[in-house]
Amino acid sequence: MKLVRFSTNGQSPRLGVLQGDRIGDIQASLAAQLARHDVTRSQEIAAALVPSSTRAFLEGGIATQEAVRSITEWVTVPAATSRLHAPIADPGKFICIGLNYSDHAAETGNAIPKEPPIFAKWPNAIIDPGEPILRPRGSKALDWEVELGVVIGRPARYVSRDKALDYVWGYTIINDASARDFQMITSQWMAGKIFETAAPVGPFIGDRAEVSDPHSLSLKTFVNGKQMQNGNTKTFIFDVSYLVSYLSNLMTLMPGDLIATGTPPGVGLGMKPPVYLNAGDVVRMEITGLGTLENPIKDA
Repeated sequence: MKLVRFSTNGQSPRLGVLQGDRIGDIQASLAAQLARHDVTRSQEIAAALVPSSTRAFLEGGIATQEAVRSITEWVTVPAATSRLHAPIADPGKFICIGLNYSDHAAETGNAIPKEPPIFAKWPNAIIDPGEPILRPRGSKALDWEVELGVVIGRPARYVSRDKALDYVWGYTIINDASARDFQMITSQWMAGKIFETAAPVGPFIGDRAEVSDPHSLSLKTFVNGKQMQNGNTKTFIFDVSYLVSYLSNLMTLMPGDLIATGTPPGVGLGMKPPVYLNAGDVVRMEITGLGTLENPIKDA
């Protein structure tokens, strides 16, 4: 399943399944299915099982998943006339991992970490595909970072590494946009990571059937059509299994929590001389099986 949040004709976003050049409206499809079985409160039941919030949808657990699997006839709309929103805009936790590729650590002059460096972004940093990243006022060093995003599907606490992927619902693309000049003000990175628009996400969440192995995915970034990043999750320092297990020993991971797993080499900071984003630039990111995420740059 490729889970999207989409809207048509300026309506509020709702959940759908990307099906080639069309989008299956999950709530409408479930309501129609229930109505065919003479369920009189089909609309209300479908709305309860399939809310517009991705986090609430995942919190529905097995009840929601079985309801979606029961759909045999889909109510669809053309993808070309729909707007795609960030597939999750309301994570309970937005956890980021730094320096998780050995070659990226080398290009930034950092030692290989012994444990995953952790920082956070807030949900208000998340923007849709196609929305502009706003370079913060006063920043002259806005950078790109393509990252594999991990979406948690069920509560995880003290999870072993060999069972960790069982707690993942799916994967998406995240641009961990970073104002490097703000990031380096102190030893804590978050000043350069938390501005509004600092986290484009999308275009969809591919479930584990779509991404059977998160440890052999190609990640690429293009700026104005020129390739900047070309990495592979094979070179993770801490792979997804390790990260989910590690984090679950620090905190309870919940459905809808979002983990950004770090970026491969090719960021602007690591170039000689450094290269940064300016208003008018366009950043496009790709990860195997997860589509393309593109956002323009504007000044705040």
